[in-house]
Amino acid sequence: METNYKNICNWLFAVTLAIMLFSGCKKQDDWLNVKNKKSDVSPQTLQDFQAVLDNITVFNSYGSVLGLVGTDNIYVPDANLDGETTIDRNAYLWAKDIYEGQPAPDWSYEYQAVEYANIVIEGLNKLSNTDISSISGQNIKGEALFCRAYAYYQLCQLYCKPYSKATAATDLGVPIRLITDINQKVGRAAVQQCYDQMISDLKSSVAFLPASALYKTRPSSGAAMALLAKIYLAMADYTNAYQYADLALKSNNSLLDYNTLSPTSSAPFPTFAKGNSEIIYYAYTYGCTIAWYNGSVTGRITPDLYNTYANGDLRKTLFFVADGNGYFRPKAGYAAKANNFCGIANNEIYLIRAESAVRTGNVQVALADLNALLKKRFTTATFTTVTITDPQALLTTILLERRKELPLTGNLRWEDLRRLNLESGSGVTLHRTYHNTTYTLTSGDNRYVLPIPSDEITLEDLQQNPR
Repeated sequence: METNYKNICNWLFAVTLAIMLFSGCKKQDDWLNVKNKKSDVSPQTLQDFQAVLDNITVFNSYGSVLGLVGTDNIYVPDANLDGETTIDRNAYLWAKDIYEGQPAPDWSYEYQAVEYANIVIEGLNKLSNTDISSISGQNIKGEALFCRAYAYYQLCQLYCKPYSKATAATDLGVPIRLITDINQKVGRAAVQQCYDQMISDLKSSVAFLPASALYKTRPSSGAAMALLAKIYLAMADYTNAYQYADLALKSNNSLLDYNTLSPTSSAPFPTFAKGNSEIIYYAYTYGCTIAWYNGSVTGRITPDLYNTYANGDLRKTLFFVADGNGYFRPKAGYAAKANNFCGIANNEIYLIRAESAVRTGNVQVALADLNALLKKRFTTATFTTVTITDPQALLTTILLERRKELPLTGNLRWEDLRRLNLESGSGVTLHRTYHNTTYTLTSGDNRYVLPIPSDEITLEDLQQNPR
C-alpha cells in the first residue's frame, strides 16, 4: 500500500504541475487537452491507472449528503441555521435556488470521478492485449466501470426525477459523459438511458472485479452486485433488486454485533480496516456541518425519528447523544470519523433483500433477513423475534427499520422519500419552521429534484430542472 501511495503522489505531482502550467482560469482538468508533452503527465501503464483509481480524495471522499439535509431525519434550530452556509440553508428549506450562483460540489465532484474513470477506461484501450487481459488489467477496468456507475448513481438521485417506468424514457436525466474530451458538449440523456448505462457498467464490472478487494476503498464484485441491488430498488424492480442483493450477501453476509460496541464512546464504530467487516465498499463525505458527527454539528435528529427507537435498541445510544437542550445529535458512524458514511454496507443490503422479498411474495425470507439484522442491533435480553406475516404490515416495518438503521448514511433517506412518493398512499409531506415562517415539501414536489448548477446550464446549454 505504501508503494501505491508513493506512485499516487508522484503521478498527482506531475498532474499538478501540468495544471499550473497550462490551465490558468480554464476548467480544472483542461490539462487533459494539452498536446505539448502530454505523455509526460498522462497515465500510461497499469500501475499509473491503478494509482488514478486509488485517489481516495476523488473516489472515496466526496459522497453527497445534500439530499439528506432536506429530509425528515434532520432538524436544525433557528440559531444554528442562521450560521449555516447559503447552500446548506437553502437545501434544508427546499429553496427554489439552492446554489445562488455558487459552485455545486455535489455535481462537480461526481463528474470529476466520472472524468477520472474515463481516463482509465480510455487509457486501458491503448495498452497491449497482454496488459488488458492480465488480472491487474481486468481488475482496473472493473474498478473504473464501478466508479463511473457509482458517481452517476449519486448524480441521478439528486438531479433526475425519481425513476418511473412509465416516464423514464422521456424524463430528463443527467449528461452521460463516456469520453475524456471535455470540450465536447453532451446534452442531458433520458433517465432511462442513465440507468441503462449504470447497469451496463456494473454488469460488465462484475466479471472483472475480484471477489475480495485488497482494500475496501476499492470495489469488489460483491460491491458491484450490491450497487446493482440499490439501482434496481430505486427503479422499483424488486425481482432484480432481490437477485443482486442475494448475490452480494452470498459473497459477504457479515453483520456487526452492536452488543460489542461501547455506547458511551463518541465514535463507537471500528474503522473498515480494524473490524467492521459489514462494510462492502468504503466511502464518506466531507459533507456539511448540518450532518457532521461531532460537537460542532448544527443539525439534530428529529424527535419523530428518535422516538421510534425502543428501549434495548442499541442504535439509540450508539447513533446519538443528547445535546443538553432536549435534542439529540449524531455520533460518528461507519466512517469512524466526523464525516458521514457514503459507501455500501451489508446492513443496507439485508434490508434491500428483505424489502424486495416481501414485495415479491416471499415473507419468510423477508422475516429471516429482518430478524438477522435486528438480533445484532438489540441487547441480547431485549431482542424479540419479529413474527409479522401480513405482507403490508411487514413491509411497513421493514421500511421503518431502514430509516432507523440508515438515518445519516449518504442520501438514503432522501432517495427513499423520492421513490416511495411514487407509490399510492406512501407519500409524505414535510414541514419546516424557520423564524416563524413555515416551509412545506409535498409528495411529488418538483423540489425533490435539485436544480442543475447555473454555470453548467450556461456552459453546456442544458435544460434546467423545474422548481
